[in-house]
Amino acid sequence: MVADTVLYHPTLTKLVKFWDVTPQREKTYRLLAYLSRFLGYYAYRKGYSKETIDMFINLKNQFSFIRKGMRFFKPISHLQAAAKAFDNKLMDPVLQATTVIRNLGYAGYLTIDAFLFGKMLGIVDKSRFPEAAKYASRFWLLGLVAGVVNSLRIIYTLSSYEQNPEDEKSATDLATIKQKLYSAKRKLVWDLLDSFIALNSLDYLHFTEGDVGLAGVLTSIMGLEDYWSAQKA
Repeated sequence: MVADTVLYHPTLTKLVKFWDVTPQREKTYRLLAYLSRFLGYYAYRKGYSKETIDMFINLKNQFSFIRKGMRFFKPISHLQAAAKAFDNKLMDPVLQATTVIRNLGYAGYLTIDAFLFGKMLGIVDKSRFPEAAKYASRFWLLGLVAGVVNSLRIIYTLSSYEQNPEDEKSATDLATIKQKLYSAKRKLVWDLLDSFIALNSLDYLHFTEGDVGLAGVLTSIMGLEDYWSAQKA
């Protein structure tokens, strides 16, 4: 009876469905990779043994390796999103341009990431294109900067909304506006944190592995929260 209660619990059922989809699993591995990165630095600062530190480093590398395989075809979805935004002539010009640039940046980043995956598998000579990882980070940063501008544009546009207190429709619209504003501000924080990671990977910033790992943990949790909210029980 107790086993049935646990096995058929709605939360457990939702969790099983949640991890049965590739994007959710990929984001979970991202969380584990950045958590391992943070814990590795923490262990180093606290004077833990070399074996413990190496364990976290190996975990980070293994989780990152798995992630690369899980998002091998992901550039295509970003190219499709860029094409749809480009063809949408009714979209705000700033939002349209930043959406196109953001998705092209992500597509470039993930394409190079797939190439790096090939190098890790030994399909591509590991000595070829040693700067590929840097170019991947540059494309990622390009997409993130476009995302920041996109969020700022949404925040600026929606902040000027004025409510008519005698209009019930206006009250409903205001609730929708507030939700969109919250989403835009949350996405802005998300992109800024990921930009922090990209800037460190490009050596424009020089924060510790612990700082980068913590930023990655936070953005991974934000991504998982979105997937969890969208997941049907």
